[in-house]
Amino acid sequence: MNLPRFTYHSPGSLKECIAMLSDQKDQKNGTQVIAGGSDLLVRMKLRLETPGRLVSLSDIPALKDITYLPGKGLTIGAGVALSALASDAVIQEKCPALADAAALVATNQIRTVATVGGNILQNTRCRYYNRSPVWGKAVAPCFKRNGAVCHVVPRGKRCFAVYQGDLAPLLIALNATVTTVSKKDAEEVSVESLYSGDGKTPFNDMAGRIATAFTIPEDSLTMQVAYRKYRLRGGIDFPLAGVAASLKLHNGLVEDLRLCLTGVASCPVPVKGAGETAKGKPLSRDVAREAAKLAYAAAHPLANLEGDPVTRRSMIRIMTEDILIKAVDSIKAVDSR
Repeated sequence: MNLPRFTYHSPGSLKECIAMLSDQKDQKNGTQVIAGGSDLLVRMKLRLETPGRLVSLSDIPALKDITYLPGKGLTIGAGVALSALASDAVIQEKCPALADAAALVATNQIRTVATVGGNILQNTRCRYYNRSPVWGKAVAPCFKRNGAVCHVVPRGKRCFAVYQGDLAPLLIALNATVTTVSKKDAEEVSVESLYSGDGKTPFNDMAGRIATAFTIPEDSLTMQVAYRKYRLRGGIDFPLAGVAASLKLHNGLVEDLRLCLTGVASCPVPVKGAGETAKGKPLSRDVAREAAKLAYAAAHPLANLEGDPVTRRSMIRIMTEDILIKAVDSIKAVDSR
């Protein structure tokens, strides 16, 4: 499939880029920001998006920095390639689980162009939406195609397309923030607050704004962190279900436990009650099972992706329990030395 016609601009500074986003005069079909393009260009070929102008972030060096500042934490530029994230020495030292998660995304060829910001801000997906225009004519337009029906939940009043990013659940479990910049201001908000929960418009208002960096606070870098994903193939595929966990112990007792899911709803899903249930208890297999039950209860996958929703939900419980039991076993191994 060919790309639709568009003009392409590659500004050399963030200021110039924001000015282009603010100036929509005479821009038919609007302007889109493009980073690696591994998601956007595919969507354009499918005619899911047809922007008249693309503004590239590729030539803005400030978006490709990875820095650690004691007392503040770890800051990752939105333009950092996933391959660079996976291999960066600072990331591997301060947050190895993030490097591991990046290495699980797609293939090496895709990771060399796909970016951190693009993975976190990727659009939602659905088997009734991510199809060619010809295939799309076989059924009535759904909410995400500007129709009035959801083919997965026929009586539903909104779109249930699924968010399948790998990095966002980890960042949310680590209480990370995102810095966004517009013509008027710059602001830092939680990564969790980016998401609307609606499959059709999955992000809260980002019009005229660019995500420039993501910061993991210093206290979160002391936590044990892990990520697991379920997919049909060992490579390439988006997660059909995924879980990120962050854990902090004090004197052998759970001080904090955070879980966040992906691939089971229209946004990343923080698991409510996980920390409260485990806090003050020794980390044990029973605690792991209770947390896994809460994760299972928070997951509500539907039949809009390749995998069976019952299996996907069960995998959330299995992966959560596996992460925490491995943490239990590692503690026992240390204690036995």
